[in-house]
Amino acid sequence: MVDADVLIGLFWICCGLVILAPAIMIAFRGRADLHIHYDDDVDPAYVSRRAGTTALLMGLFVIAYGGYQILYGFSPTVFGGLIVSLLILSQLTKRFAQGWGADGGSEN
Repeated sequence: MVDADVLIGLFWICCGLVILAPAIMIAFRGRADLHIHYDDDVDPAYVSRRAGTTALLMGLFVIAYGGYQILYGFSPTVFGGLIVSLLILSQLTKRFAQGWGADGGSEN
């Protein structure tokens, strides 16, 4: 019988891979249009660089948490840290896709 922490950890790793798929396309292939909040007035290279990097961090954090849960089990503190970091990074990637911090971009 498989431990529940292993199953849930594998689930988190799969979720992280799902996050990484479009993040890699945005960050490394310059596909800023894949971001749901992308504003056409913003330079796509800026969005690919900033929003893509934060999306990559999101995916890597989720995969790291899945590995942690497989190795050490559930920890409410680590899980809370994951949730808070994902909330912050999701807001950052949304703002970057809308041109926040870009020179000459639309500031929202």
